[in-house]
Amino acid sequence: MGNLKNMFLMAGLSEDDATLVFKYFKKKTYQKNEYLLRPGNIATHIYYIETGGVILGNMTDKKPITRHRALASEFITCLESFHNKSVTDEYLKSSTCSEVYEINKGDFDSALKQFPILQNLYQKFVFELLVKCQKRINDLISQDAYSYLEQLNITAPAIIQNMNQYDLASYMGIEPQSLSRLRGKRAKKKRIVNNPR
Repeated sequence: MGNLKNMFLMAGLSEDDATLVFKYFKKKTYQKNEYLLRPGNIATHIYYIETGGVILGNMTDKKPITRHRALASEFITCLESFHNKSVTDEYLKSSTCSEVYEINKGDFDSALKQFPILQNLYQKFVFELLVKCQKRINDLISQDAYSYLEQLNITAPAIIQNMNQYDLASYMGIEPQSLSRLRGKRAKKKRIVNNPR
């Protein structure tokens, strides 16, 4: 609760107003691999992740593809579906046991009307999401899989720790078997560095 309420305070709300906005959110716990949203539904909530992680993906040829992940202190939803109230082929799935605060579209719109300063927070969320997605696309097209795995281990170890083998491989744009080989190669390099002859 503290992280989300502090975010409202940092956005410029008073203590009383932050408490009022916070009341719009409902706390829920999702188990590992539990869906927050399944394909074929409308995204009716924005989720703030208190602990754990949530992945956003979609089905391509009946195969799940991980496109984005959000960790503690981040928001996530299927933006197009949420904004347009349209059916989505995307899904949201907990990558580990996760505590989230969720707000439905009606309450979200009411909070924005009552506290226009929250529009800045929403715009920041959308902008940060777009920047992360653009960076991921650039990384995927400019690096080989091994370099990308190395970069993730350095810059975002929580991704590696909070995603299962299949979801991580999908996020990296490779097959799970390829990820296993890359991890083996990485472990071998570490052994050589740590135990030079």
